[in-house]
Amino acid sequence: MMLRYWHYLVAGFICMLFFTLFNGVSVTLAIPLFDYVFKPGRNNLLYTDFSGFLTALGELIKQHFGSSGGFFAAIQNYNSLWEGCKKLMLQTDSLSLLYGLCVAIFVIILLKNGFYLLHKIFFNSLRGKTIRDIRNYMFTRYLNQSLTFFGRHRVGDAIVRMVGDVDIVSEQLINSFVNVTREIFTVLVFARIAYLLNPTLLLYSIIVLPVFSFSIGLLGKKIKKYSKRIQEQISNLFSNVEEVLNSMKVVQAFRREDYEKKIFESINQKHYRMWYKAQYYGALNTPIAELNTAITGILVIIIGGNMILAPGSNFSLGDFTAFLFALFSMLHPLKVITQVYTDIRKALVSLDRIGLVLNQESRIQDKPDAIVKDSFDREISFENVTFGYKNTKPVLKNFNLTISKGSKVAFVGSSGGGKTTIANLMNRLYDVNSGAITIDGIDIRDIKLDSLRKLFGVVTQESILFSRSIKENIAYGSQDEVTDEQIIKAAQIAYADEFIDELPNKYEEVLSSKGSDLSGGQKQRLCIARAIVGDPPILIFDEATSALDTDSEQKVQLAIDKVTLNRTVILIAHRLSTILKADQIVVLEKGKIVGIGTHQELLESCSRYQHLYNLQNGK
Repeated sequence: MMLRYWHYLVAGFICMLFFTLFNGVSVTLAIPLFDYVFKPGRNNLLYTDFSGFLTALGELIKQHFGSSGGFFAAIQNYNSLWEGCKKLMLQTDSLSLLYGLCVAIFVIILLKNGFYLLHKIFFNSLRGKTIRDIRNYMFTRYLNQSLTFFGRHRVGDAIVRMVGDVDIVSEQLINSFVNVTREIFTVLVFARIAYLLNPTLLLYSIIVLPVFSFSIGLLGKKIKKYSKRIQEQISNLFSNVEEVLNSMKVVQAFRREDYEKKIFESINQKHYRMWYKAQYYGALNTPIAELNTAITGILVIIIGGNMILAPGSNFSLGDFTAFLFALFSMLHPLKVITQVYTDIRKALVSLDRIGLVLNQESRIQDKPDAIVKDSFDREISFENVTFGYKNTKPVLKNFNLTISKGSKVAFVGSSGGGKTTIANLMNRLYDVNSGAITIDGIDIRDIKLDSLRKLFGVVTQESILFSRSIKENIAYGSQDEVTDEQIIKAAQIAYADEFIDELPNKYEEVLSSKGSDLSGGQKQRLCIARAIVGDPPILIFDEATSALDTDSEQKVQLAIDKVTLNRTVILIAHRLSTILKADQIVVLEKGKIVGIGTHQELLESCSRYQHLYNLQNGK
């Protein structure tokens, strides 16, 4: 994924190369400083002012490039240029040469830190975009997994992998690789640095510290501000991921994977922008510190140089050299290098955890030649279906059933009998282990998932709602764009408009987490409106009223009766009172059909149904 942004990688390394180059040049300027500026007994001076020296230096460089026959040839033949510079410096007044070198040092330090900042910007862009893409890809992988996957893996683990592990890889692998490369070159450049000894020059050196401290203080406030925003975005990221992954049954049932992906990418992009700004201001710390060192060094050079050149000065060249080289420390680069090995070892563990997700293929996938089916015309048929959540224990075994178009079929039986499993198999939330489920004679595994699930509207026992507006929650049930009129009509059919119109913002009212500010009956009626807004030909009610009180159940049952007109309906219920009007009632026991017929027929012919009916009616 990093190689997608190879241009950032190349640009970053080029800037790093120039940074280390100017780093080295800044140190080598000490050679003419000590060998020529402070060399006594020079005679026959031709240049006694700074402007004359600059003019002569320019002519020398122009002559060198002109006589070398090209740019690269001139670079290769740098020895002749250096010899000419040495002769020029011997003919130049010491103070003029001193001022010239100070200007050169400042310019080189400025260029060095400019390239440092550029290389940080390029590598931060590379790192940030790579991590953003990894998170987006991981979230897409999770959205496309089957419910079997989520039954075997914790949602919390998914969040840790997407946030914690990705951050570790970002900080301790990618960032460490960049830092150690830079610090190795830095250590090599400053391998000959010595310690500083001069109290007077030290006092002059710290004069710049208040300016430096003020600059760092401003940067610290910026970084703190963006760090707080980053944490807020991370909280949003966690909340969104947890909510969506906990609601995967609804997401997949309505084929809203792409919709959730876009919402996640939007939140992730905001997080990236805040993170990038914090990284940018953090990157300014080092250039400002380096510029502070450069300014301090210039003051030291000018003041110390005047000390040495002053008559009767007892400040030796050795003392001055020790002070100058002490400004460059290699302790921090060495510390960074020694820490990198441990960081990379930690990061490799997280990298393996991320790789498991990136390489995890979903069990529920479209066949290459899968077809589109936009209508339900005749029947749904279960043909010798065997299925189990665990291979050793089938929930359904050799199950056969036909559901005709326009019929209302109810499934009843004890918990664990396979009622919900049958509903989940119809729209391929799970795949059968053997046998086949067909719609109009076509195996559902031969139909595109988007097309298949568009045929179904689902209302689950748990009223799963999102922390979005009521309008968005209802529109969630359709993959196509829906108008406000369609949303209002769906709410009216589901009798949800009764309480929506009483809310302060009506359909724009944003629900709290999981719709906790609504009653159970209100939430379930919103779920019914969501299920029908896309006008699916088949509706599945999976114990839609079992968690409600009697009053709420009656209101929801009225909504169910109204929305099921002229549709094929699958009812799963524990309460037999909710399915008395079904055209066909299927009694299940341990994954097998033990009775099938109308309510009255089963009372006369099915002992298991009679038993359930008597239990619920107190007989």
